[in-house]
Amino acid sequence: MLKNYIKTALRQIVKYRFHSILNVVGLGLAIATCLFIYAFNTYQLSFDRFHPHAERTFIVVEDLHLDQTEHNKGGSYAMYNAIRQELPQVEKAALYIDKQDFTLKIGDKLRKTEGKACFTSSDYFEIMDFPWLAGSPQRLDEPATVALTKTMAKNFFGDEEAIGQTIWVESKFPATVVGIIDDSRKNSDFRSEIYFSLASANEFRESAFFHNWGYTNSANNILLTLRHAEDKVGIEDSIRQLIAKHWHKDVLEYYTYKLLPLTAFHFDMDYGKATQLSLLGILTVVALGILFMAAINYTNIVSAQQLYRSTEMGVRKVLGSSKRQLFLQFLIESLLISFFALLLAWLFLWTAIDWSNYYLFVNEPLQVLSIRKLFFLSLVIWFSICVTTSIFPAYFLNKTRIQVALKKQVAGNWGLGRKALIVFQNVLALILIASTIVIVSQVRYLKNTDMGFDRETVFVFPLKHDMRDNVEKITAFLMHRSDILAFTFCDNPPSYDKVWGGTFKFDNRAEWETWAPRYAIGDSAYIKTFGIQLLAGHNFKDDEQHPEFLINEKMAKNLGYQNYHEIIGKDLHAGGLNDKYQGKIVGVVRDFTTNSLKEGISPTVIGYNKVRIKNLAIKYRGNHPSQLLKDLEKEWKQWYPNELFDYRFYDEQIGSLYQKEALLEKLIWISAAISIIISSLGFLGLLSIMVVKRTKEIGIRKVLGASIRGITLLLSKEFISWVGLAFLFAIPIGWYLLARWLDDFVYRIELRWWMFALAGLIGLFITLITISVQTIRAAKTNPVDSLRDE
Repeated sequence: MLKNYIKTALRQIVKYRFHSILNVVGLGLAIATCLFIYAFNTYQLSFDRFHPHAERTFIVVEDLHLDQTEHNKGGSYAMYNAIRQELPQVEKAALYIDKQDFTLKIGDKLRKTEGKACFTSSDYFEIMDFPWLAGSPQRLDEPATVALTKTMAKNFFGDEEAIGQTIWVESKFPATVVGIIDDSRKNSDFRSEIYFSLASANEFRESAFFHNWGYTNSANNILLTLRHAEDKVGIEDSIRQLIAKHWHKDVLEYYTYKLLPLTAFHFDMDYGKATQLSLLGILTVVALGILFMAAINYTNIVSAQQLYRSTEMGVRKVLGSSKRQLFLQFLIESLLISFFALLLAWLFLWTAIDWSNYYLFVNEPLQVLSIRKLFFLSLVIWFSICVTTSIFPAYFLNKTRIQVALKKQVAGNWGLGRKALIVFQNVLALILIASTIVIVSQVRYLKNTDMGFDRETVFVFPLKHDMRDNVEKITAFLMHRSDILAFTFCDNPPSYDKVWGGTFKFDNRAEWETWAPRYAIGDSAYIKTFGIQLLAGHNFKDDEQHPEFLINEKMAKNLGYQNYHEIIGKDLHAGGLNDKYQGKIVGVVRDFTTNSLKEGISPTVIGYNKVRIKNLAIKYRGNHPSQLLKDLEKEWKQWYPNELFDYRFYDEQIGSLYQKEALLEKLIWISAAISIIISSLGFLGLLSIMVVKRTKEIGIRKVLGASIRGITLLLSKEFISWVGLAFLFAIPIGWYLLARWLDDFVYRIELRWWMFALAGLIGLFITLITISVQTIRAAKTNPVDSLRDE
């Protein structure tokens, strides 16, 4: 019996293959979208949850309480050592110093670590579940040792045995490879590719790093596994006692140290990765909406096929088929169509994952954590679609009488329910189109708006410690180049993701200020290279013993000076920028962003500190710097034979500050495209059925003199009215949701009426393109053929 049902269903699918293809493609796209977003969301939610004691593992974070609280993660080596030795409630403690940049020499080849190196010890691998494929973690407690991930070992040594090989760090310090680590798990914010032993850090750090409690850095991650998770508050109190005991109790007036759960770091907005949970929620709603759209299309097409199937069902009833048998026939057809859609969805899914890892998630490739769960979800979606799309056939079979079915009189007007479903799917499509327009506009605004400095035609070259101490050759070369407008040796360029700052004393005030400005550190060519406008006073000199500073407008106003000339000559002791000597303010510059535009303008001090110099920025003339780069690379290899010639375009570096927004832009754009395709497929299927229903009407109208244009408008107006009604609903919903999203930005665009009008026009244009071919073809049909149709 089942075999006959399947044969009959396959015949029907082939007979109405046009609508079958539309349904399979639409459902396949929707299922693939759901599975992809499920894979993305579960991957993000899984970060650092697979470690054996993740629920009782924490990371030390700090708050600096000034006028505004500043958040940071990390601590000092001295703090880590004291916690490990003096707090018995801590079961395991590890120091993980990540994002280390070194030049490695392997054989005769030079390689950059690109922030993928770290310092740590065997304690780290007792907390974090990264299995060793070869070697023992205890070897990382020895100096001059290093462990590599499987991928990095393959990259460095090819098919050779990596264990026992020597890697030269900065061409001075040898490190022996003692282990190979499994790197199949990428879902951790605390993993590296190259693990140097913590005992080797003394080769790269001064002695104060190991003893000074104030030697904190965001790269110094202190990981703690507690004996009991509920000991968290007690440990925080104990850390404060350690600070009072080993450092100074006055520190506690400004600093608060807390424990952040390891599993919360990925989504934490103050200390962590700041992945937006709202993004996952948005994508979930989009996925369900797109799946619902595809189900609506399928249901509407099935319901519209009453005209085709009415006689068939009437004959079946006359020949003795029960309603149950007829329903099973529809159910088998639905199962087969959705099954074919499921197979197509898996093809779309794996293609999408490969494509997205190449184009979207280059730095954090998406991993499917569980094929079994993904397969189970596929079956749930398949079953849900079958049940949902079989409701109408069941209702139709109960309602239809044999006499009516045999006369083909079941194809009535569109009901309110069906129209509501069509309007709903178009509302979703229009909201996604509007979201794409707004998000693209916001991201472009962030990337291109005036930041108070010039970022065009600038290269940035990283400098190592020994390179920084010997810049005379670079200076001599650059000064005689006509294709160079300016260059500066600086800490970081303006608008950087990590900005340094500190407290200060101003004028003759006895106390240090309770708020901290940001520091922009460079030589006297800093403002010329980046085009920062000097409003009052003069430029500063590169003299650390007699420091001179520039401040921005925001800082002058914070200090109570509206007339910038009045603050010129005032004393300024910038803590951290120049701790030894008090300097003077010699100029005021126009406000510029030291961080991203997601935050406001910060009060800023510009000054010189040779120790903090770590970049060379070059502003070049013209638009074709290839010859400059070629000449500079040639000289670079002579000046620094043990360093790679490495640079980055500055505007690209600024663009990287908005990676999350750019990712959201691409994901919403793709979702909008998929929703448009599904909506168009639905329109195409419904229109083809409507044309069949109105074949005789079209023929009669043509005989009576109707034009092709008039018939096309007649067939199109109902679909256009649906899009128009959907547009009226989409405007307030989209405006509210997008306004809430823009509230998270200090610098943001204003929502404009034209953004939503453009979304409506795009939706209408796509609808017209979709239905035009079908309607024009129907309008051109010979009326003799139309009137003959039965």
